[in-house]
Amino acid sequence: MTTRIAVLGLVVAVAGCADGTSPGDATLNANVALFAADAAGQDVEIMRGPGGRFGLGLPADPGSFECGTVERNGMTVTRTCTFYATDGTAQAAYDAEATESVVMHIEMNGSVDRDEWGSSSVSRVRDIVVTGLAGAETSLTWSGTGSGTMSRIHQTRDGDDVQMTMTSSETATGVIIPVPRTPDGWPLGGTISTNVSVTFTGGPRDGTTEQRDVTITFDGTQYATVTVGDETFTIDLANRQHRGRHGPRRGHGPGGQ
Repeated sequence: MTTRIAVLGLVVAVAGCADGTSPGDATLNANVALFAADAAGQDVEIMRGPGGRFGLGLPADPGSFECGTVERNGMTVTRTCTFYATDGTAQAAYDAEATESVVMHIEMNGSVDRDEWGSSSVSRVRDIVVTGLAGAETSLTWSGTGSGTMSRIHQTRDGDDVQMTMTSSETATGVIIPVPRTPDGWPLGGTISTNVSVTFTGGPRDGTTEQRDVTITFDGTQYATVTVGDETFTIDLANRQHRGRHGPRRGHGPGGQ
């Protein structure tokens, strides 16, 4: 029963922002959770996990690593790879038997269209190291850092346009992806920790910035736990759904900016 009440509360909160009301703190937390989930879904796919509806629609060739530039779903993705052997020597190309690790630099730019926000501009950078590649493997471990920005505009009840710009710095730690890639091969463990700054342009909070610390925890299922401050959400990486769960619930009605 508690979970169902929390589910309804979060749906109301996000809907309030989508239909033109101003987000209060609880709604802001929900928006931050969605922002982090969107980035995490793309990260999981970059890490060769399932794409889901949060992903970019990138294929994964089981015999190599994908590098270069592609365009998917309104986003341009540029990946640069450096391959290393077990002795640390740089390699000219990926070798299924001799490559031990890969260092990837990823840049993503474009726009995403989400039911909860509409269209938002997105820019993300990732530097990720994948280890455990030498020989036959059943899983790979991904760790690294990144940053990103997403901007969206909504209207307040008074008809004012308010832009919310979310900037972030991320650290992925020990995200384990099963091998080979399968449609339900979700991360077996690991976390993505993110600090998010939300800056308002226009409206009552014009020029102000809110900070949130976010942790996403993977457990081998399509559902990941997202903690924003003292609130906890569950995101469905496969179906782009989310719900509140097991966290102190605050008022979810619209209010504030």
